Amino acid sequence: MSKVLRAWYLFLGLAVLTFVLTAFAGQVPYALTSVVANPVELPARVAANVRGFAVGITERQDVRAENETLATQVAQLEATKRSLELENERLNLLLGVRQTQSPGANITAPVTGLSPGALIKEFSLGRGSRGGVRVDMPVTTPAGLVGLVTEVLPGSSRARAITDPQSRVGVSVRGRGGQGIAVGVPGGQLKVTNFIEEEPVEVGDLLETSSRGGFFPRGVTVARVTKAPERNPNDLRVEFEAEPVVDTSTLLEVVLIEPQ
Repeated sequence: MSKVLRAWYLFLGLAVLTFVLTAFAGQVPYALTSVVANPVELPARVAANVRGFAVGITERQDVRAENETLATQVAQLEATKRSLELENERLNLLLGVRQTQSPGANITAPVTGLSPGALIKEFSLGRGSRGGVRVDMPVTTPAGLVGLVTEVLPGSSRARAITDPQSRVGVSVRGRGGQGIAVGVPGGQLKVTNFIEEEPVEVGDLLETSSRGGFFPRGVTVARVTKAPERNPNDLRVEFEAEPVVDTSTLLEVVLIEPQ
């Protein structure tokens, strides 16, 4: 028997079997119908499956690329949002100083470093002459006075804190008057010397800048009295101790004021 004839008998037998199953079962199992299906359909089915697989891969790649694009856009929006928040903080800082200390406050600068020594108290600023900074500009925050600019470069500058031993700030007691000089001492404190009392100085009194010295606007908070003076009837001037209201070690941004 030839191969063609055997194939014909096999095909005829499968057809008869399909008819019998259809007559009694109502529906032929898919596995069987796939066997007896026209062999010509097989390449088309294979091609369709391949196309479906390729389309699935392409769609997954498109989704992945879209997700990456969205993630990049979200990161950019977050960065922009943070930049606007920082700018708002700087503007509020500047406005606070203008309203409470001096209309000459027009520059903000980031604090980029502090002196490592325990005696010399200086800090560096991330703004220089290109940003409008000049020597002898008072450095402050809404909470109180910080120091004075001593050196200016094109892109940066340095300032001396009021707690530096070389610092000198003319002060008076808020609500009690008087005048003296606040000098920096080791340990981040101040000593007020040559103070002429108008009313007795007490612990807790606030010191503010006076008209003495010429660099600082009057009325800027400087320190709080921590030790009252020991008075001697023969002394016309007294000395006492005070603590700055601003801790320079925690500063991130400061405001610079035009010199008086």
